[in-house]
Amino acid sequence: MTEYKLSCTLSGHSLDVRAVAASTDGTIISGSRDATTKVWRPNGLNPGYHEAQTLRGHTNFVNCVCYCPPSESYPNGIIVTSGNDKTICGFIAEQESPLFTLKGHSDTVCCLTLGVEPGTFLSASWDKTGRVWNFTSGTTVATFKGHELAVWGIIEMSAGLVVTGAADKLIKLWEKSSGTCQSTLTGHTDCVRGLARINDHEFLSCANDATVRHWSITGDCLSILYGHSNYIYNLAVAPDNQGFASVGEDSSLRVWKDSNVVQVLTLPAQSVWGVTFLPNSDIVTGSSDGVVRVFSKDPDRQANEDVLKTYEQEIEAMFKISSQELGGVKISDLPGKEALYEPGRSDGQTKLVREGTIVTVYSWSAVQKEWTKVGDVAGANEENSGKTLHEGKEYDYVFSIDIKDGVPPLKLPYNLSEDPWFSAQKFIHDNDLPQAYLEQIANFIVNNSKKSAQSATTPAASAPAQAQYCDPFTGYICLAGGNRYIPAGSGNGSVSSSGNFDPFTGGSSYVPNGGAETKAPKDNNALSKLHFPQKTYLRFDQANLKAMLDKLQELNKKIGDGAHQVHEEVLEDILKLADVQSSIDPGSVETLRKMLEWPKDVVFPVLDVTRLAIRNPNTNRELCDGKAGEQLMSILRGYLQPSPGPNQMLALRILCNMVVNPHGEDLVTQNATPLLQQVDQYVPPFSKPLEVAISTFLLNLSVLHTKKSELLSNIDAVGNTILHVLPRFSDKEAIYRGLVASGTLLSQKNQRLPVWAEELWPHVVSMSESDDGRIQVCAQQILALSS
Repeated sequence: MTEYKLSCTLSGHSLDVRAVAASTDGTIISGSRDATTKVWRPNGLNPGYHEAQTLRGHTNFVNCVCYCPPSESYPNGIIVTSGNDKTICGFIAEQESPLFTLKGHSDTVCCLTLGVEPGTFLSASWDKTGRVWNFTSGTTVATFKGHELAVWGIIEMSAGLVVTGAADKLIKLWEKSSGTCQSTLTGHTDCVRGLARINDHEFLSCANDATVRHWSITGDCLSILYGHSNYIYNLAVAPDNQGFASVGEDSSLRVWKDSNVVQVLTLPAQSVWGVTFLPNSDIVTGSSDGVVRVFSKDPDRQANEDVLKTYEQEIEAMFKISSQELGGVKISDLPGKEALYEPGRSDGQTKLVREGTIVTVYSWSAVQKEWTKVGDVAGANEENSGKTLHEGKEYDYVFSIDIKDGVPPLKLPYNLSEDPWFSAQKFIHDNDLPQAYLEQIANFIVNNSKKSAQSATTPAASAPAQAQYCDPFTGYICLAGGNRYIPAGSGNGSVSSSGNFDPFTGGSSYVPNGGAETKAPKDNNALSKLHFPQKTYLRFDQANLKAMLDKLQELNKKIGDGAHQVHEEVLEDILKLADVQSSIDPGSVETLRKMLEWPKDVVFPVLDVTRLAIRNPNTNRELCDGKAGEQLMSILRGYLQPSPGPNQMLALRILCNMVVNPHGEDLVTQNATPLLQQVDQYVPPFSKPLEVAISTFLLNLSVLHTKKSELLSNIDAVGNTILHVLPRFSDKEAIYRGLVASGTLLSQKNQRLPVWAEELWPHVVSMSESDDGRIQVCAQQILALSS
């Protein structure tokens, strides 16, 4: 496939470009938060565009633009715009003031689309309604009321059917003539932001849950598509109907074909708000840096190498600035120039404003009643930031955590703007430490981040070996889970005679050999260190249980909405589900299912409980069977997207443990292809525990594909994914499991060696010379098997 590349950039707006549209002759229309709409016409002599008109009529942000083709009333077509001033304006060519202004919505009008019948368009608003308008008469044809929150998207499927999507996570199908709701479609787990019509019978939706859903007007969800790592704001279907494009909060434009992302284009802007196709299949975007960009797959319309190189440098500068801080504030969090719309409170008041990659200080002049530029701000770089560098990033603190005597301490980076509990949880998962350390590490962060500390970085120690359990009947590996036989005298502690099961580490609890201690720094310049003496294992007793319960209660309150909160008295029962041998309470499982929909920044302890609870056969059935299984898989696939924090790794661990029981095995079987497609897109850097989770998941899929006859035809899909990710691993345990997965697949091969195995061959040869005995032997066995 020919790839899209930048064709040209159109600069003229002073604030975010919130919407873009295209006319039938290739003219581009853009609407901005600067309250203007601009018309860009093709140059003709080159692939560029020039600013032909600036349309003014709104008193606030322009949120949406729509082009209505020529009609009897408007031979040259008409441009319709909407904004935060609750109005809709209509413009004709060569006239910069509106021909008409329509009023009817009582709040921001955030979406406009062309109607099926000539002379009509549709609108959606924060006032929870959608409308159909006749722009010739200026009247409302139909109004749709029924959503509980703002309506963000609206499309017309045919002359009689309208679809709306809203912040209440629902999609509704309406009969246009009567305005009655025919059906309500559920599935999205966050606000529905956009809709796009494919044909009379099918459409797409996108949402803040980072998914695209493909629907039939019968109400069936035909597929759930994953690719973005953050909110998806808009969709556009290609002119030939052979794919679509999507944009969102992850700085990207993604091109889709056959339900897969075939290209990701990164933009030098955090938010990409709008997207549309031109008649020649070029793609147009509008973004938070105030720029309209055109991308083309036609080499004749692509920018030259110098322009493309400059563009790549802009992207690099944007990502660099997003990680920098100034006075404890992330530069990317500073407001744009829209902050200067608000008058100052006193003469001489100053404001920091982000202009692209530059931070500028402005001062308010009471006499002139305007903000005047004082100058650019220095200090947002490594040399003068006053922060501590760790792995190329700056932090307020980099704490040392001693886990084992004689081994260099692990480094825990922390910024004051972060939740100490979340940082502690991420550190535990990144280094595969016992969950029981959570409270101690979090409290250590809280206490020591109040002090002034300086640090030099020290290489992190290797993560300790990960607890695992291999089911002798299925061959699957269960990560950090399952009761396992431990020979007498093995391990660093003695097994408790009570056989108490630790629901958060997955193994038997150990009798402590001594309490962990915290050593204070010798002076203000020394770094505080948290020490866990060797051979000390914290027992999961009532104190630990209460600490985790307290944390769940705290996060439960933090959510602050009735849709996600659960009754506090049932939280203790949720923890009991983590015991693989416990009898289950269906009510507790239902509550756990509800808690899995918590916001992504607080859901990690719920995922942790789920990865352990799902090993219980009864809980596995309740979570993985039927509609419940579809819901769980949708949630997990959302977290499988690359994102900071432990959620991605925990989702993989849940999938690893899911297949130990029949219902979970069936659920993974049904979703094997899309799951492999997601894992196939992972790129370094990986944390070591994440590498182990990925390789274990692939190993379990290898067992699954060789075990189930219906999957044998798709066995090379697992091999191709192993081919792509195994060479990216650095952790020896992950490499070993990846090799075992490869050998498992090759044991089923026919006479001819698969293509993926041929391509993997050089890597296996290299691994056969590893200094790790297990890797060396396994690689040599694979080479013998492949000969």
